[in-house]
Amino acid sequence: MDPYPGQTRPALSVRTRDPDEARAVCGEHLYPRSMRLLEPGASLDARFGFLHLGSLTVADVRYGAAVAGVTGSLDSYHLNVAQAGRFWACQGGRPISGGPGRSAVYQPDGETELHYASADCHLLAVKVDRLALEAHLGAVLGRDVHDTVRLSGQIEAEGAAGRTVTGLVRFLAAEIGNAGSMFYEPIVAAPLEEALLTALLMATDHQYRDLLRVRAPWRHAPRSILPAVDAIHGEPRRAYTAAALAGIAGISPGQLRLEFQRQFGMAPMAYVREVRLVAARADLLLADPNHTSVSAVARRWGFSRPAGFTARYQARFHESPAAALRHEGA
Repeated sequence: MDPYPGQTRPALSVRTRDPDEARAVCGEHLYPRSMRLLEPGASLDARFGFLHLGSLTVADVRYGAAVAGVTGSLDSYHLNVAQAGRFWACQGGRPISGGPGRSAVYQPDGETELHYASADCHLLAVKVDRLALEAHLGAVLGRDVHDTVRLSGQIEAEGAAGRTVTGLVRFLAAEIGNAGSMFYEPIVAAPLEEALLTALLMATDHQYRDLLRVRAPWRHAPRSILPAVDAIHGEPRRAYTAAALAGIAGISPGQLRLEFQRQFGMAPMAYVREVRLVAARADLLLADPNHTSVSAVARRWGFSRPAGFTARYQARFHESPAAALRHEGA
């Protein structure tokens, strides 16, 4: 008897030599796609494993032959971690490649084409529900996210964040064949799902990454200054002074300065300016350059001197605010 009648099984493994069955399996658990063999006389020896975990689908994919194909628009965020072999693809004209040490990241929009996956290519893939990732990002930032998160196409495994992402993916994929896995229990699955969403957002470049990095240490601020930090992030455009922040925290200005220096490496008002600078960057990246200006954004975030704002912005982000407003490199 099927314990999941009418439902998607939490875990499934399939091995097939039939290209039509392989396409059907990928279409059911990942995305509808075409598939063709690239080498004359070659035969498919595909092995698939899938783990459905809340907003995530984790897949273990091996084709056993060199293949290519077209998927179309994914309507989900997606990560490919190559365990072996290599692949080359593109999405909306943006080249994407992967191999050991380099993972590939896809956005929801844009036709996706796999140009080549080697016969020995072994992928651990993660399909991420679009709304879930954007809602999670919004919850961390404390603001609604209504636009597509423009994730860059690559994650390098050498970096600490990249190692965290690939380690989590491998950890989850290892449970695909474990019928009694505790991962099927929501109380266990939910924190793992959240951890992978956060790690992906921290490891990949996108228009919210700097704002995200400012928010991360905030969650670990000492209790003595947490009310002040909460106030800064909750109302970053409010007219603060060091004395006012000390009053919010209920400690002396000297103690406030000491704790901010210890936690963030800067004075309280420098932290206020940093939060505003990162918020200004988010506004520039999201704004229509035909309907706003750098000086307008600078004034909105309390920077009265455009030249001073430009200098501070370039020192922090290594590009001009005008370039950010034009979305150069996005």
